[in-house]
Amino acid sequence: MNSICTVGIAGYSGSGKTTLIGKILPELKKEGLSVGVLKHIHHKLSVDIKGKDTDHFYRAGADVVFAHDSQQGFARYRDSNKPLADLIGKFPAALDLIIVEGHKDIFVQGVWLEAKASGRKIDGSGPGSRSIVFRDDPEYHLKVLAYIHNELKRHHSERPLNAGLLIGGKSVRMGRPKALLELKGKTLAERSADILSCLSEKTVLLGSGVIPESLNSMDRLPDVTDARGPLAGMLSAFRWSAKCAWIISSVDMPFMQKEAWNWLLSNRKPGVWAVLPRIRGSRGVETMGAVYEPMIFDYIGSLASQGTAKLQEVTCHPKVITPIIPKSLAYAWANVNTHSEWEKAVRLDMKKR
Repeated sequence: MNSICTVGIAGYSGSGKTTLIGKILPELKKEGLSVGVLKHIHHKLSVDIKGKDTDHFYRAGADVVFAHDSQQGFARYRDSNKPLADLIGKFPAALDLIIVEGHKDIFVQGVWLEAKASGRKIDGSGPGSRSIVFRDDPEYHLKVLAYIHNELKRHHSERPLNAGLLIGGKSVRMGRPKALLELKGKTLAERSADILSCLSEKTVLLGSGVIPESLNSMDRLPDVTDARGPLAGMLSAFRWSAKCAWIISSVDMPFMQKEAWNWLLSNRKPGVWAVLPRIRGSRGVETMGAVYEPMIFDYIGSLASQGTAKLQEVTCHPKVITPIIPKSLAYAWANVNTHSEWEKAVRLDMKKR
């Protein structure tokens, strides 16, 4: 499954594909969606000016030339009529949607545009089982927008969801491995793994911390070497499975429960790249009890490359939302870092029994 939703707009020459895309793009942008467009051109493509430095570099043999100024950039690369999937792979991961214009002989899930209905009966599918839309319908672009919204929702709902449990760190302030602390006869690592496994397709341990023997058979990823702190474990997960969404959880949240995770996941939707919840009255957000979509991974990687370990900076991204955690669930995000905090958590647990 491609991490980016891809919708084709096909039809014969003169059907109005370019006009249609010009109508729907502003509407999609108003909704905050990041959109890429792949256009098939039959004649020889001209993207550069002969004699310019960029053209000179290309003619001299450069396989890729990337030019940019303060507001835009373009890439020119050599291509030998590669498959459509390879062309789509050239797009950056930080997109919500790719619109493929043309390529009528290659099936891409989407719409087939006809200039006029001409008395034809719509049978619900065009060439290659694409949905037929007629340009002489006054609301044809709205129907295409509705189709795209449905595809975005479908693609989002089908995106695989993994969970990463951070167990790294020496637990210096606690004095012993936090993953081995026990509540109700279960270690925090076992408890967290059980809950996350009910919510995700795969749960992975992140880091080199000590774990109970019962979890030895679980997949485990070492921290990446080009980042520090929790970022190192998160990037390890993101790079291991870059097309999945990831729940990221810390092992030191003794009261995290399935209901709290379900509330968090209910905030996911197309166009949102991460959900970092906020406890009412707190200054920051909860980066360790959060969910991240594939489109945000490169941004988080760029934070790491700048030498920052402050995950709070992720909230600066316009595609990140920070909903307030319901009061009844806020305690689930409480974590323990010291022996006194752990003793307090144990006493609270005893009261609840």
